Amino acid sequence: MLHDLRKRLFPEDLHYRRWLRMLRIYALSAGLVAGSVDLVVDSLANGGVEATTLLAASITALVTILLVTGAFLASREIAQNNARRMIRRLEDSVIDGSLPHMPSLGWELFDRGREATLRLLEDRDEKIASLQRELEFYRPLAEDMPGLELLFDLDGRLVWANPAVHTLTGYSAAECLQAADPACLWVYAKDHGSLRAMLTAALQGEPREGQELRVQHRDGTLRWYACRWYSLRDAQGGICGIRMSAQDVQARKDAELKLLENVAALRRAQALKEHYLKRSNDERMRLAALLEMLSVGILFVDHDHRVVYANQRCAAMWGLGDRNDMVGVRDEIVLAKTGAQRVDNQAYLQHVEEVVSQQQENTVYDIYCSDGRVIRERSSGVPSAEGDMLIGRVWIFEDITETLQTQARLTELAERDPLTGLYNRRRFHEDLGRMLAESNRRKEALGLLIFDVDNFKDINEAHGHQSGDQMLCALATELRQVIRRNELLFRLGGDEFAILVAQPTLESVAYIARRVAQRAEQLRLEFNDEACQLSISIGVALAPLHAHDVDSLVQAADRALYQAKADGRNCWRMAFRWNGEEPHVARFISNAPETLQ
Repeated sequence: MLHDLRKRLFPEDLHYRRWLRMLRIYALSAGLVAGSVDLVVDSLANGGVEATTLLAASITALVTILLVTGAFLASREIAQNNARRMIRRLEDSVIDGSLPHMPSLGWELFDRGREATLRLLEDRDEKIASLQRELEFYRPLAEDMPGLELLFDLDGRLVWANPAVHTLTGYSAAECLQAADPACLWVYAKDHGSLRAMLTAALQGEPREGQELRVQHRDGTLRWYACRWYSLRDAQGGICGIRMSAQDVQARKDAELKLLENVAALRRAQALKEHYLKRSNDERMRLAALLEMLSVGILFVDHDHRVVYANQRCAAMWGLGDRNDMVGVRDEIVLAKTGAQRVDNQAYLQHVEEVVSQQQENTVYDIYCSDGRVIRERSSGVPSAEGDMLIGRVWIFEDITETLQTQARLTELAERDPLTGLYNRRRFHEDLGRMLAESNRRKEALGLLIFDVDNFKDINEAHGHQSGDQMLCALATELRQVIRRNELLFRLGGDEFAILVAQPTLESVAYIARRVAQRAEQLRLEFNDEACQLSISIGVALAPLHAHDVDSLVQAADRALYQAKADGRNCWRMAFRWNGEEPHVARFISNAPETLQ
């Protein structure tokens, strides 16, 4: 009850003005009570109320009011002095961070306030010590960060920088802190605006990450850094500062630049590839047009034995219709479809198998067709671009029927005498050289007979050149009937003829000479109703008996022919062996039987 009354009369949260009001009330109440008591006591003592009694009671009340007021004021001043001393000690404690010396004053309320204040200061010191320990723990981490770590106040001024700023920018932390605008020291001039925009956004509570700017070292080199901006907030959530963390990303920038260069190179390569592809397509179209214009058939087969390309000439040559129908078809199907056109299809299939399996190069094969055509086939492997393997084979088919016929006609004209149809002098020298070389290699003999018509000039003059030509043709016809398989008959020019005999003996060549002379002598001709007797003179020579080379053999036969004419014509003579003592005199034997022994 008393406690409640005390709390009501003296509340703990009493305001100064309310305290003055209550002081006046307490003083007036005490004065009234004291004056009333004094008036009652004097009245009882005097038996009534007198003027002096009222005056004394009033004085008592006034004095009581003054005493009570003075007592309250004195207690207030004492309390204020104690409070001022406590406040000064607290302020000193806050300044130097130590606990204040606050002795007990014997007042319960002040002692409780003193104890509460000391507990608060102890809590403060403990928190400060904890903060200092945390600061000592985290400071090395911040100072050892490899990148830039900066703190800005709300005015955008730099208040702290880690030691790495000196390594990364060339400026010490003290130089940065003393600069009016530290960013201007080490931020590239073109990035000043970006830095200010980032700082402004962070001050407005809009931190940014991944923003990049260039840091210029004191020596002038530039490096790229990625920045992160953090808004530092106090306990109430308000922004109290800005932190910037910057990491060196120059290696990534170099990689990005290299990547961009590679991308650009790839794009250039792609454009070049497309350009070359277009040119390749154009070249392919030109090549296809060229291949279609060729008179030969062209077939390309890949390594899987499938047709990749065939021109229309190839399809028409083998009766396969449209060339596009051949693309993708296996080569064995193409061979089967065209097999009936070849005279010896089995031999051709064997040839194809050998060429493909042995990878032969530049092969030539003549295909004889049942319709009389002759198709010449050429083929060659097609190497890859690297040259380490074959990607297929190209086959070229050429119809050489007309070429062979023309060649045969030209050969006939070149090697045959147009009048008699016999081999001419050109063919004689070719066969003589070939047969003489072969006989020397085999160590076999070779016989040569050279003869001409006796008195042929007189016949031409008497009966005309046309009659002479008829005589030569008739003689050629007759001699063809007596020439055997190992014997070759030639017209060397005019009325001169020759016979080459392979592997002769003296007896066999003498027999041939007699047989030819007798056949010519039996020939009967009439010119202008006048009978004409034909005879020939023959010279015979053998290699290696009479000569070892072409010229010597011909000369030996010519000398024998001259001897036959000198001996009266219509005979044959054989050359003797060469006489070393008389090198320019040729000796002959007659065709008499007794001289051949």
